[in-house]
Amino acid sequence: MNNNWRVLIGILLAAFFLGGETVAKFMGVHTYSIGFIAASVSFLGAILLGARRS
Repeated sequence: MNNNWRVLIGILLAAFFLGGETVAKFMGVHTYSIGFIAASVSFLGAILLGARRS
């Protein structure tokens, strides 16, 4: 898989996790901020994959 696709998938996963956490907070569900943590890890992983030289 091309490196650009991995970065795109990582960023889209981060957006998905942030959206899920936002919806859960809006609905009043206690999530222990797992969505924010998962989004941060996914975004940082995408940045690190993008920074690697092939």
